Amino acid sequence: MSFPRRHLTLVVLLTTGALDRLAAQVHWSSHLGATYTTTMVTDQIAGNVVTVAPGISPTLGIAATYPLKSRVPLHASAELQLALGTLERTERGVTADVSPLRTVAFTGGLEGQIRPEIGWRLGIGLVSYGLSEKSGVFQAGRPIRPLGTAALEYSRALTSSLRLRALLRYDIHAFTTKQLQSNGYTGSQTVHRATVGVGVSR
Repeated sequence: MSFPRRHLTLVVLLTTGALDRLAAQVHWSSHLGATYTTTMVTDQIAGNVVTVAPGISPTLGIAATYPLKSRVPLHASAELQLALGTLERTERGVTADVSPLRTVAFTGGLEGQIRPEIGWRLGIGLVSYGLSEKSGVFQAGRPIRPLGTAALEYSRALTSSLRLRALLRYDIHAFTTKQLQSNGYTGSQTVHRATVGVGVSR
């Protein structure tokens, strides 16, 4: 039984129209900033405390939001954040670079408004840390960990279609790696991340 061409044309037109309406309601934003991350690993070697943590890392974020049908204005949001920094090792007050570090975080959540120019975001997702080469606590591979995030954002109109935005974002997750676990570290360390950034949205 063949599908009538006119029906196929109607389906295509309806689908295209629905996608156009969906795209028209999606708002995009991006920001550049910096991320501070607390200690990921604490160890003791020959009586000396050794800590491992990323240095302050330049950060790029890209996000998309879509309005929800709710009593209180809310948006569903998805954000991809990339931080490029250096993993650092500190012992006896001396800090040394270990390796370039790439951190990728993807989160989904909800956005709302406190005031017309001040918004909030809550979300959950995953964060991944990767070195340029496998070494140290990353020797057994790249760790991927669950992540919680919260953010405040200030925005103001630049043009009829663009807005300037400044944000403060906080992330929290538990850190461990397969290499640490194989070395007998059964627990994990709570890691806090703070990002400040500026960008635009439309």
